[in-house]
Amino acid sequence: MPITVKYTNFDISKLNITIPVENMAIPEITKYQLMSIPDYDASGMPTIQGPWINLDNYGVPSKTDKFGKPRLNQGGQQLSDRERGKIKIPLNMNIDESKKLHEFLSSIDKKLEENRDIIFGDKKSSMYKYQPMVRQPAEDPDAPIDAPEKPDYFVLKFDFDNKTNQVKTKVYLNNDGERSEVEIKSLDDVLKHLRYKCEFRPIFTFSKLFATRSAGDDGKRKYGIGLKLKMVEIKPMVSIKTETETFFIDTDDEEIERKNLIDESKNNEVKEKSQDFKEDLQVKTNGNKRKGKNSV
Repeated sequence: MPITVKYTNFDISKLNITIPVENMAIPEITKYQLMSIPDYDASGMPTIQGPWINLDNYGVPSKTDKFGKPRLNQGGQQLSDRERGKIKIPLNMNIDESKKLHEFLSSIDKKLEENRDIIFGDKKSSMYKYQPMVRQPAEDPDAPIDAPEKPDYFVLKFDFDNKTNQVKTKVYLNNDGERSEVEIKSLDDVLKHLRYKCEFRPIFTFSKLFATRSAGDDGKRKYGIGLKLKMVEIKPMVSIKTETETFFIDTDDEEIERKNLIDESKNNEVKEKSQDFKEDLQVKTNGNKRKGKNSV
Protein backbone atom coordinates (compact mmCIF):
# COMPACT_ATOMS: atom_id res chain seq x y z
CA MET A 1 0.00 0.00 0.00
CA PRO A 2 1.47 3.39 -0.95
CA ILE A 3 2.50 5.78 1.77
CA THR A 4 0.85 9.18 2.16
CA VAL A 5 2.85 12.40 2.34
CA LYS A 6 1.76 15.97 2.87
CA TYR A 7 1.99 18.08 -0.27
CA THR A 8 4.63 20.28 1.39
CA ASN A 9 6.85 17.21 1.95
CA PHE A 10 6.64 15.76 -1.57
CA ASP A 11 10.15 15.73 -3.09
CA ILE A 12 9.74 16.91 -6.68
CA SER A 13 13.28 15.82 -7.54
CA LYS A 14 12.20 12.19 -7.02
CA LEU A 15 9.34 12.43 -9.50
CA ASN A 16 10.33 10.39 -12.54
CA ILE A 17 8.50 10.66 -15.86
CA THR A 18 9.02 8.40 -18.88
CA ILE A 19 7.83 8.89 -22.43
CA PRO A 20 4.13 8.02 -22.98
CA VAL A 21 3.77 4.86 -25.05
CA GLU A 22 1.19 2.75 -26.83
CA ASN A 23 -0.18 -0.26 -24.99
CA MET A 24 0.71 -3.08 -27.37
CA ALA A 25 -1.20 -5.68 -25.34
CA ILE A 26 -4.49 -3.75 -25.33
CA PRO A 27 -4.21 -1.12 -28.11
CA GLU A 28 -7.71 0.29 -27.50
CA ILE A 29 -6.58 1.72 -24.17
CA THR A 30 -4.23 4.10 -25.96
CA LYS A 31 -6.41 4.71 -29.00
CA TYR A 32 -6.75 8.42 -28.27
CA GLN A 33 -3.76 9.17 -26.07
CA LEU A 34 -0.43 7.55 -25.23
CA MET A 35 0.30 7.01 -21.53
CA SER A 36 2.99 6.20 -19.00
CA ILE A 37 2.95 5.77 -15.23
CA PRO A 38 4.85 8.35 -13.14
CA ASP A 39 7.32 6.92 -10.64
CA TYR A 40 8.82 8.29 -7.44
CA ASP A 41 11.43 6.23 -5.58
CA ALA A 42 11.96 2.68 -4.33
CA SER A 43 8.90 2.95 -2.07
CA GLY A 44 6.63 3.75 -5.02
CA MET A 45 4.46 6.73 -5.87
CA PRO A 46 2.94 8.10 -2.64
CA THR A 47 -0.53 9.47 -2.26
CA ILE A 48 -0.49 13.19 -1.50
CA GLN A 49 -2.51 14.85 1.23
CA GLY A 50 -3.64 18.35 0.35
CA PRO A 51 -4.72 21.10 2.76
CA TRP A 52 -8.24 21.85 3.98
CA ILE A 53 -10.05 23.66 1.17
CA ASN A 54 -13.35 25.54 1.06
CA LEU A 55 -15.38 24.59 -2.01
CA ASP A 56 -16.66 28.13 -2.54
CA ASN A 57 -16.11 27.99 -6.31
CA TYR A 58 -16.34 25.41 -9.09
CA GLY A 59 -17.05 21.79 -7.99
CA VAL A 60 -18.43 18.69 -9.73
CA PRO A 61 -20.22 18.95 -13.11
CA SER A 62 -23.96 18.70 -12.63
CA LYS A 63 -26.31 16.34 -14.44
CA THR A 64 -28.13 19.28 -16.01
CA ASP A 65 -27.14 22.56 -17.64
CA LYS A 66 -28.17 26.02 -16.44
CA PHE A 67 -31.49 25.64 -18.27
CA GLY A 68 -32.28 22.39 -16.45
CA LYS A 69 -31.69 20.18 -19.48
CA PRO A 70 -29.75 16.91 -19.06
CA ARG A 71 -26.13 17.02 -20.12
CA LEU A 72 -25.56 14.53 -22.92
CA ASN A 73 -22.50 12.75 -24.27
CA GLN A 74 -21.62 12.39 -27.94
CA GLY A 75 -23.94 9.42 -28.24
CA GLY A 76 -26.89 11.50 -27.05
CA GLN A 77 -27.07 9.70 -23.71
CA GLN A 78 -27.12 11.38 -20.31
CA LEU A 79 -23.64 11.67 -18.86
CA SER A 80 -22.69 8.78 -16.62
CA ASP A 81 -20.99 9.11 -13.24
CA ARG A 82 -17.71 8.23 -14.88
CA GLU A 83 -18.08 10.86 -17.60
CA ARG A 84 -18.67 13.66 -15.12
CA GLY A 85 -16.58 12.14 -12.33
CA LYS A 86 -14.17 14.96 -11.63
CA ILE A 87 -13.99 17.93 -9.31
CA LYS A 88 -12.63 21.36 -10.15
CA ILE A 89 -10.98 22.76 -7.03
CA PRO A 90 -10.35 26.48 -6.34
CA LEU A 91 -6.89 27.70 -5.36
CA ASN A 92 -7.50 30.73 -3.15
CA MET A 93 -4.31 32.80 -3.12
CA ASN A 94 -5.52 34.69 -0.04
CA ILE A 95 -5.22 31.52 2.07
CA ASP A 96 -1.69 30.48 2.96
CA GLU A 97 -2.08 26.69 2.59
CA SER A 98 -4.02 27.04 -0.65
CA LYS A 99 -1.27 29.32 -1.96
CA LYS A 100 1.34 26.70 -1.06
CA LEU A 101 -0.64 24.02 -2.90
CA HIS A 102 -0.76 26.33 -5.93
CA GLU A 103 3.03 26.71 -5.72
CA PHE A 104 3.53 22.94 -5.37
CA LEU A 105 1.45 22.05 -8.43
CA SER A 106 2.93 24.95 -10.42
CA SER A 107 6.47 23.74 -9.66
CA ILE A 108 5.63 20.34 -11.18
CA ASP A 109 4.01 22.08 -14.16
CA LYS A 110 7.24 24.00 -14.64
CA LYS A 111 9.36 20.84 -14.45
CA LEU A 112 7.27 18.95 -16.99
CA GLU A 113 7.16 21.86 -19.40
CA GLU A 114 10.89 22.53 -19.19
CA ASN A 115 11.70 18.84 -19.73
CA ARG A 116 9.61 18.40 -22.86
CA ASP A 117 12.72 17.67 -24.95
CA ILE A 118 13.83 14.98 -22.50
CA ILE A 119 10.41 13.31 -22.47
CA PHE A 120 9.78 13.28 -26.22
CA GLY A 121 13.22 13.80 -27.73
CA ASP A 122 14.48 16.76 -29.75
CA LYS A 123 12.75 15.76 -32.98
CA LYS A 124 9.25 15.27 -31.57
CA SER A 125 9.14 17.77 -28.72
CA SER A 126 8.03 20.66 -30.94
CA MET A 127 4.85 18.72 -31.75
CA TYR A 128 3.66 18.91 -28.14
CA LYS A 129 2.26 21.59 -25.87
CA TYR A 130 2.01 21.10 -22.11
CA GLN A 131 -1.41 21.25 -20.44
CA PRO A 132 -0.78 22.50 -16.89
CA MET A 133 -2.49 21.21 -13.77
CA VAL A 134 -2.98 24.76 -12.50
CA ARG A 135 -5.40 26.53 -14.83
CA GLN A 136 -7.05 29.91 -15.12
CA PRO A 137 -10.82 30.35 -15.47
CA ALA A 138 -12.26 31.30 -18.84
CA GLU A 139 -13.27 34.91 -19.23
CA ASP A 140 -16.99 35.66 -19.16
CA PRO A 141 -17.76 38.57 -21.52
CA ASP A 142 -21.25 38.85 -20.00
CA ALA A 143 -20.07 39.12 -16.39
CA PRO A 144 -20.76 42.43 -14.57
CA ILE A 145 -17.82 44.81 -14.31
CA ASP A 146 -17.83 44.49 -10.53
CA ALA A 147 -18.08 40.67 -10.54
CA PRO A 148 -15.49 39.06 -8.21
CA GLU A 149 -12.49 37.54 -9.94
CA LYS A 150 -12.52 33.75 -9.99
CA PRO A 151 -9.44 31.94 -8.65
CA ASP A 152 -7.14 29.54 -10.46
CA TYR A 153 -8.07 25.89 -10.12
CA PHE A 154 -6.94 22.31 -10.63
CA VAL A 155 -8.89 19.14 -11.42
CA LEU A 156 -9.02 15.78 -9.63
CA LYS A 157 -10.73 12.76 -11.16
CA PHE A 158 -12.67 10.34 -9.01
CA ASP A 159 -11.52 6.73 -8.84
CA PHE A 160 -13.91 4.15 -10.32
CA ASP A 161 -14.14 0.37 -10.33
CA ASN A 162 -13.48 -0.84 -13.87
CA LYS A 163 -16.03 -3.66 -13.69
CA THR A 164 -18.93 -2.14 -11.73
CA ASN A 165 -18.32 1.56 -12.50
CA GLN A 166 -18.95 2.29 -8.83
CA VAL A 167 -16.99 5.07 -7.16
CA LYS A 168 -13.84 3.77 -5.46
CA THR A 169 -12.79 7.10 -3.96
CA LYS A 170 -13.13 6.73 -0.20
CA VAL A 171 -15.09 9.39 1.69
CA TYR A 172 -14.59 10.19 5.38
CA LEU A 173 -16.52 12.60 7.57
CA ASN A 174 -14.64 14.55 10.23
CA ASN A 175 -16.91 15.38 13.16
CA ASP A 176 -14.86 17.47 15.60
CA GLY A 177 -11.78 15.38 14.93
CA GLU A 178 -13.60 12.03 14.91
CA ARG A 179 -13.21 10.41 11.48
CA SER A 180 -15.72 7.92 10.06
CA GLU A 181 -15.96 6.34 6.61
CA VAL A 182 -19.14 6.76 4.57
CA GLU A 183 -20.42 4.00 2.29
CA ILE A 184 -20.14 5.27 -1.27
CA LYS A 185 -21.26 3.62 -4.50
CA SER A 186 -22.33 6.45 -6.81
CA LEU A 187 -21.31 10.02 -7.50
CA ASP A 188 -24.62 11.15 -5.99
CA ASP A 189 -23.56 9.46 -2.75
CA VAL A 190 -20.38 11.55 -2.75
CA LEU A 191 -22.24 14.78 -3.50
CA LYS A 192 -24.45 14.38 -0.46
CA HIS A 193 -21.35 15.36 1.50
CA LEU A 194 -18.93 17.01 -0.95
CA ARG A 195 -21.07 20.08 -1.53
CA TYR A 196 -20.84 23.76 -2.33
CA LYS A 197 -19.26 25.70 0.56
CA CYS A 198 -18.12 22.55 2.35
CA GLU A 199 -14.63 22.24 3.82
CA PHE A 200 -12.69 19.18 2.63
CA ARG A 201 -9.20 17.73 2.42
CA PRO A 202 -8.21 15.67 -0.65
CA ILE A 203 -5.75 12.80 -0.85
CA PHE A 204 -4.68 12.26 -4.44
CA THR A 205 -2.00 10.75 -6.63
CA PHE A 206 -0.29 11.36 -9.97
CA SER A 207 -1.99 8.62 -11.98
CA LYS A 208 -0.55 8.99 -15.47
CA LEU A 209 1.36 11.08 -17.98
CA PHE A 210 -0.69 11.37 -21.16
CA ALA A 211 0.03 12.62 -24.66
CA THR A 212 -2.78 13.04 -27.18
CA ARG A 213 -2.39 11.30 -30.52
CA SER A 214 -3.99 14.09 -32.56
CA ALA A 215 -3.32 17.81 -32.73
CA GLY A 216 -5.70 20.50 -31.54
CA ASP A 217 -6.80 23.67 -33.31
CA ASP A 218 -3.36 25.18 -32.68
CA GLY A 219 -1.64 22.29 -34.45
CA LYS A 220 -0.10 20.96 -31.25
CA ARG A 221 -0.64 17.70 -29.42
CA LYS A 222 -1.25 18.07 -25.68
CA TYR A 223 0.59 16.31 -22.92
CA GLY A 224 0.09 16.54 -19.19
CA ILE A 225 -0.18 14.69 -15.90
CA GLY A 226 -3.44 13.24 -14.59
CA LEU A 227 -4.51 13.48 -10.94
CA LYS A 228 -6.78 10.93 -9.24
CA LEU A 229 -8.74 11.51 -6.03
CA LYS A 230 -8.16 8.44 -3.84
CA MET A 231 -9.70 9.70 -0.59
CA VAL A 232 -11.45 12.81 0.67
CA GLU A 233 -12.12 13.99 4.22
CA ILE A 234 -15.10 16.30 4.70
CA LYS A 235 -16.34 18.42 7.57
CA PRO A 236 -20.13 17.90 7.63
CA MET A 237 -22.38 20.87 6.88
CA VAL A 238 -25.81 21.82 8.13
CA SER A 239 -28.28 20.52 5.55
CA ILE A 240 -29.40 23.16 3.07
CA LYS A 241 -32.16 22.42 0.57
CA THR A 242 -31.52 23.49 -3.00
CA GLU A 243 -33.81 23.36 -6.00
CA THR A 244 -31.05 22.86 -8.53
CA GLU A 245 -27.65 21.26 -8.86
CA THR A 246 -26.35 23.88 -11.21
CA PHE A 247 -24.62 25.91 -8.51
CA PHE A 248 -21.67 23.57 -9.11
CA ILE A 249 -21.21 24.87 -12.65
CA ASP A 250 -19.79 28.29 -13.41
CA THR A 251 -21.68 30.10 -16.14
CA ASP A 252 -18.51 31.52 -17.68
CA ASP A 253 -16.97 28.04 -18.03
CA GLU A 254 -20.13 26.20 -18.96
CA GLU A 255 -19.64 25.84 -22.69
CA ILE A 256 -16.01 24.80 -22.25
CA GLU A 257 -17.06 22.34 -19.54
CA ARG A 258 -19.74 20.86 -21.83
CA LYS A 259 -17.27 20.41 -24.68
CA ASN A 260 -14.66 18.84 -22.43
CA LEU A 261 -17.18 16.39 -21.00
CA ILE A 262 -18.28 15.34 -24.50
CA ASP A 263 -14.67 14.95 -25.66
CA GLU A 264 -13.81 12.88 -22.62
CA SER A 265 -16.85 10.64 -23.03
CA LYS A 266 -15.38 9.33 -26.29
CA ASN A 267 -12.31 8.11 -24.50
CA ASN A 268 -13.47 6.98 -21.07
CA GLU A 269 -14.48 3.41 -21.96
CA VAL A 270 -11.02 2.52 -23.21
CA LYS A 271 -8.91 4.77 -21.01
CA GLU A 272 -10.27 3.56 -17.69
CA LYS A 273 -9.06 -0.06 -18.02
CA SER A 274 -6.20 1.27 -15.97
CA GLN A 275 -5.10 -1.76 -13.97
CA ASP A 276 -4.13 -3.95 -16.92
CA PHE A 277 -2.50 -1.00 -18.59
CA LYS A 278 -0.64 0.03 -15.45
CA GLU A 279 0.84 -3.44 -15.03
CA ASP A 280 1.91 -3.47 -18.67
CA LEU A 281 3.42 0.00 -18.49
CA GLN A 282 5.15 -0.64 -15.20
CA VAL A 283 7.26 -3.29 -16.92
CA LYS A 284 8.12 -0.81 -19.66
CA THR A 285 8.82 1.94 -17.14
CA ASN A 286 11.21 -0.30 -15.23
CA GLY A 287 12.88 -1.13 -18.52
CA ASN A 288 13.29 2.55 -19.33
CA LYS A 289 14.84 3.15 -15.92
CA ARG A 290 17.45 0.46 -16.56
CA LYS A 291 18.23 2.02 -19.92
CA GLY A 292 18.44 5.48 -18.33
CA LYS A 293 16.85 7.23 -21.31
CA ASN A 294 13.94 9.58 -21.86
CA SER A 295 13.19 10.11 -18.18
CA VAL A 296 12.87 13.25 -16.12
